[in-house]
Amino acid sequence: MPTPTDAKAVQRFVGFITYLSKFLPHLSEVCEPLRKLLSKDVTWHWLPKHEAAVQEIKKLVTTTPVLRYYDVSKPVAIQSDSSQHGLGCCLMQGGQPIAFASRALTSAEQNYAQIEKECLSIVFACQRFHHYLYGRDQIIAETDHKPLISIFSKSLLCAPKRLQSMLLALQHYNLKVVYKPGPEMFLSDALSRATTADTNSGSGEAWHSVCALQQEQFDLEHVNQADYLNVTDQRLTQIRQHTEKDENLQALKSTVLTGWPNLKEDTNLAVREYWPYREELSVQNGVLYKGQRVIIPKSMRPEMLRRIHASHIGGEACYRQARDTLYWPSMQSEIKDFVSKCTVCNEYAIEQQKETMMSHELPTRPWQIISIDLFQHNGKDFLLLVDHYSDFWEIELLPDLTAETTIKRCKAQFARYGQPDRVITDNGPQFACFQFRRFAAAWEFEHCTSSPRHPKANGKAEAAVKLAKNLIKKALRDGTDAWKAILQWRNTPTETMDSSPAQRLMSRRLKTALPVANALLEPSVVTGVVEKLRQRKQIAKLTYDRSAKDLPELSVGEAIRMKPPPGDHTGIWKLGSCVQKVAPRSYLVGVDGSLYRRNRVDLRPAESSMQNSDLKSGTLATFSQSEGNGKAEQHKEKEQSSPAIVTTPPVHDSGADVSDATPAQHTTVISRFGRVSRPPNRLNL
Repeated sequence: MPTPTDAKAVQRFVGFITYLSKFLPHLSEVCEPLRKLLSKDVTWHWLPKHEAAVQEIKKLVTTTPVLRYYDVSKPVAIQSDSSQHGLGCCLMQGGQPIAFASRALTSAEQNYAQIEKECLSIVFACQRFHHYLYGRDQIIAETDHKPLISIFSKSLLCAPKRLQSMLLALQHYNLKVVYKPGPEMFLSDALSRATTADTNSGSGEAWHSVCALQQEQFDLEHVNQADYLNVTDQRLTQIRQHTEKDENLQALKSTVLTGWPNLKEDTNLAVREYWPYREELSVQNGVLYKGQRVIIPKSMRPEMLRRIHASHIGGEACYRQARDTLYWPSMQSEIKDFVSKCTVCNEYAIEQQKETMMSHELPTRPWQIISIDLFQHNGKDFLLLVDHYSDFWEIELLPDLTAETTIKRCKAQFARYGQPDRVITDNGPQFACFQFRRFAAAWEFEHCTSSPRHPKANGKAEAAVKLAKNLIKKALRDGTDAWKAILQWRNTPTETMDSSPAQRLMSRRLKTALPVANALLEPSVVTGVVEKLRQRKQIAKLTYDRSAKDLPELSVGEAIRMKPPPGDHTGIWKLGSCVQKVAPRSYLVGVDGSLYRRNRVDLRPAESSMQNSDLKSGTLATFSQSEGNGKAEQHKEKEQSSPAIVTTPPVHDSGADVSDATPAQHTTVISRFGRVSRPPNRLNL
């Protein structure tokens, strides 16, 4: 142990012997000159009495009462520490030292990160005291480097390569690494600073000769992280050059080499975001690593993002590909953001997540709310009307698909069952026309239309059409009367309802070919229908919403992409802008100089890189109620001249199974030539 030559060295020396004070007789008398020398009011003068005190203390420390004999039956602990130039360790039992050891770091080891030096000190202690430690049940390893604790508790794969080699060397020993504050690590701290100077053939070679077997297996100085990465020398050189120019990474490098503070608040702001995984960071050949992953400098991240997304796979897949070899803070969010802005990926996007169910208002009586739809079967066109209260539906054969014929058939059914309060249809030309709006005003019912290409919004009618087609198809196949099949279905009790559609609509059973008692054919009002309908809707919504998620609303003027129609074989989501919100989840958008009405699931916000550039350059068409040169979409093959409907203002949606329906009263129509057409005021009664 060299003689202390300055005040700090004397302080460390006094701390060292204070730890051993209970084993040293008359220590206070011997140490008195040194304590006086450390007083605040005393000028530093190293005198012969101080030198004599130091020499006397050295004799006391190295005499027999200080060191104790090793007892194989008692627990054992090792205390190790690393300084900038050396390692120190002590084998202890019952708080009393058994043996000491220290050595200088080689020139290569001095370039290790602080966490690697601290781990190396544990390796040095275990291999130096191998004969005392091998085969023990549990060994307490004390360290003043807190990040090292988590390294021993994590998987071996999480550690950097050099630390992995050290941890493998420690697999021979059953270690429990515990943290002990630095001021309490007197022995190992003093020993790590009291090493002799390292030379080319000095302590380094001596150390290799002591533990030659272990060093042959784990030659830590020759572990090269780059050898375990699939990266070219040219790319690695580029990363090193960019790292040297990155101020934040240089600050991180300095922190890794000198050691992290004990508190996050004491860390440099430039590197504080690396605090949670500080124990995984290392430096080698000017390149920073997190475990086995390269930390990419900020200037190279845009290029790496392009390389990661070169195959245009999804954001999660890109991250899974990159996370094994690359790292930088917020890498996952930046990759997802980069992928979300990719024009090619947005053009060929998949369908969006379905939204939660929006049900229509619950009817309280028969024929209060009805849904209407057109369908074709065996080359013939039919009109179907279904009651939301009873599920009773009527079908009418249509000689043609004109609005006048459709309205006549509706009038016939309304004359039979009464005027409804609300009629829900799709946006077909027979319904989204002036004649039908005049019919709705004359017969005093609220007309709601749904978005084109979104049949869920008129789900009640779609389900009835499916059932009607199925009954007719089976009857034709069996050679029986289709109307008898329809009669039989109307008289069959509905599951969970305990009544048939005919009973709920007309309060009586219908006579069929089946034998039935006369008493059962007498009229009888069915009760409890509304509550059962509510329960059925709640169960349906609960089941549907398990895999559904609401999408954020679009803003007027926002850049969007519209899902391609079924006839568009390119599959490209076209760029456009949101013109108006016409109902909940239903928007009027301008795409390629035309106006389209679409549900929110068929629209997605355009990538943010397009929002400003394309809108400002005027590539996106803009529309208003007063001007515009677009034509309305022909949203079905049979709907060749459907005008776009702009509702002013947007009104509450009463919903179908998943509805974006909107009342069609008090509307403004934009013709296919962009001309604004408003109905006369007399129709707004």
